[in-house]
Amino acid sequence: MNLTDNPRLRLLTLCALYVSQGMPFGFVTITLAAYLSNRDMDEHVIGTVGLMVSLPWAMKWCWGPIIDRFGFLPMGRRRPWILLAQMLMASTIATMIAIPDLVLGLTTLCVMVYIHNIFGSLQDVSVDALAVDLLEEEERGKANGLMYGSSYFGTFIGGACMGKLLTVFNLRTAMVVQVAILLVIMLFPLLLRERPGERLLPWTKGRSMAPQQGRSERSIDQVFGWLFKAFSLRSGLLAGVLALVVNIGTGVSVTVVVVLLIQRLGWTMGEFTDVNGGYVVWCGLAGSMAGGFLADRVGARRLAAIATVLTGIAWIGFSLAEPYWADKSFVVAFLIVQEILLAVLTVSLFALFMGVSWPMVAATQFTAYMALLNLSQGIGKALAGPLRELMSVGLVFFCIGVLQIAVVAILPWIDPRQTRRVLGDAEPQEE
Repeated sequence: MNLTDNPRLRLLTLCALYVSQGMPFGFVTITLAAYLSNRDMDEHVIGTVGLMVSLPWAMKWCWGPIIDRFGFLPMGRRRPWILLAQMLMASTIATMIAIPDLVLGLTTLCVMVYIHNIFGSLQDVSVDALAVDLLEEEERGKANGLMYGSSYFGTFIGGACMGKLLTVFNLRTAMVVQVAILLVIMLFPLLLRERPGERLLPWTKGRSMAPQQGRSERSIDQVFGWLFKAFSLRSGLLAGVLALVVNIGTGVSVTVVVVLLIQRLGWTMGEFTDVNGGYVVWCGLAGSMAGGFLADRVGARRLAAIATVLTGIAWIGFSLAEPYWADKSFVVAFLIVQEILLAVLTVSLFALFMGVSWPMVAATQFTAYMALLNLSQGIGKALAGPLRELMSVGLVFFCIGVLQIAVVAILPWIDPRQTRRVLGDAEPQEE
């Protein structure tokens, strides 16, 4: 069977691979964070582990030229990279199982989380490249919505389901089950060809069936020259600035909340993972789908501005409502509202950055924006500990709320049509 001739199988494979991306993210940021907090780790430790998740994704733009330049075409343009990344993702989690005590071996744990997410970012870029290669124009919208939703489902498995296993059994059991799921998902790219006639495995018969690339085989110098030209425009540059700062508050919030709920408000690990890996994730999934619909109706830039301001207001409101933090229903409502707003904001930013990206280097430029979004959240996670040393939890939320509202000042200066209007859609003529 091959992915080119079977739209349903193609969509199922892409969604399954996105589940495998979301699952380790949910495991580290929800289950593992709750476990560490329950062992009396502070914001510094949890923020550092969270930073190890974000940093490799901030550098994922480096994978694009490598994946495009190197490969084993008889097995497909993207499939060998996906198989390699999936296998290494499973291997790194399997290695974590061998750490005798995760609290005592925190340095080793951070290194393994970092390495795991390097392979996760490689898988993400490879899967996105496969989607670009194989998806028909009329199915891209639906496919993107389902793929992004699948990553939320993966977060649910890694957060709520792995958290339940942690509570009932132990952390190693949760890790073993996660490795097993990753290996099962790897069967999709292992047993399916990209195109008919290609090799299933390196030693089987077959040949490259990928279309010839012609002029699209550009030199690295050309690509980076065009990329510099795209970023030299006001909108291209300011979109990068926006991506770098818009998720700082998110990184601070998700780190501080773990310690607040478990150590100060007395939530159990089970309660934390059930809420953050369950209700909150499903509401985020709904928010992402609604965000895609709204972005088409009201415009991506306007929706991003609305979501940014509302997120800031939510954080400020939470900081002023400290007397109600002991009420679990109030906190759950806040977490749900926060996740919905962040999902809507993320989807609107995706659409905005796609509009700003120049078609000649769209993949590289868009990936750069995605990397900056991940770096932005990583900066927030790194800042969580120092901020908590300087101020109370309430003041932290007030400050990130003010920062989030201030970020909206960048949006009016970003014109999604400027890049194509100034640079055009066609490939520049060679001098």
